Amino acid sequence: MTTTLIVRDATLAINGAPEKRTDPRQHLQSRIAEVSRMDPRTAEECAEVLSSVASGEGAEPEVLEALVIVGLAHPQLAERLGLATLSTGRRLATRLERLADAERAVAVLELMQQHFPGQESLERDLGQLMRRQGMVQDLVERYFERARKLTREGRNNEAVGWLREVLQLDPGRKEAVRLIRDLRFKVKKVGRRGSSGSLRFFVLTVAAAGLVSFAAMREIRLRGEFLALPQAAPGSMPTLHRRLAELERFIEGHPVWHGAFQAVAERSELRVQLELYEEKQRQEREAKVRAARERIEAADLSRARAMQKVDESDIPAALEAFRQALDYGGEGWEHREEVLRHVADLEAHLQRTR
Repeated sequence: MTTTLIVRDATLAINGAPEKRTDPRQHLQSRIAEVSRMDPRTAEECAEVLSSVASGEGAEPEVLEALVIVGLAHPQLAERLGLATLSTGRRLATRLERLADAERAVAVLELMQQHFPGQESLERDLGQLMRRQGMVQDLVERYFERARKLTREGRNNEAVGWLREVLQLDPGRKEAVRLIRDLRFKVKKVGRRGSSGSLRFFVLTVAAAGLVSFAAMREIRLRGEFLALPQAAPGSMPTLHRRLAELERFIEGHPVWHGAFQAVAERSELRVQLELYEEKQRQEREAKVRAARERIEAADLSRARAMQKVDESDIPAALEAFRQALDYGGEGWEHREEVLRHVADLEAHLQRTR
């Protein structure tokens, strides 16, 4: 059976000594580099020990962090052992935020983005975390820099999407408005240039009217395909996810057409809607967990009070407290069977003494 000592040793071997930790980002990077040089068998033994205690809401952040480090340092080992490094990293960030360690939570999500590029779940997690922590301006700068990088790479439609995210957070960001205007002009030029290039043979062999007709038919066809994308039902998250996925595929396949900006704008709006919904769901889940924990605590307190009343020979008060404990604890309470026996014994005792 895994002991606390073994878990502690495995955690220390992977995470390093706590007193040597400095900047969270540097710490994670240095530990991944160190563990990547670790003997594979030792890394595997540590991973097996840690994974045995990593399930459930109560998993220790140090255990989750160690599993993330092992998974990123030895991806083949993680795959063979079935370590869900991506989901473990997201769980770790959530636990760190609940423990008021937002800096480490941000560092974890940034690290996961480096190793799992293109994962929208990580982008949503990081954006929501930074909003909750009041780091909106940092998020604006992050999105703006991403848009500028995409612009330098010539990925103008994607850049526009991130610039719209910037304006959602900071409507007064003038450089974002200016850059969107510049990109719109570039996209239109590219569209005209791309259409001319693709129709060069026809321009040389038929007439200029043929080009205009072809471009018009293309616009009509794309508009029809865009309108035919599955619609999202109000309040239905599955249909919102489906609409967003289909929209992203459409934008990737047809980056330049007359309605491109409408499609990109809708994509940004859907992303915001989904983020708000997922944040609401997270809060509701946490509220349910808190309520359940409070009920169990109330049940345990009532049980303790009942036992005290038994010691004081106050049988009616003890019986009432035991019944309250049953009401609070519900069907799955660990002391339910024991308390039911106490209630039956006390009721029988009262019957005999009457």
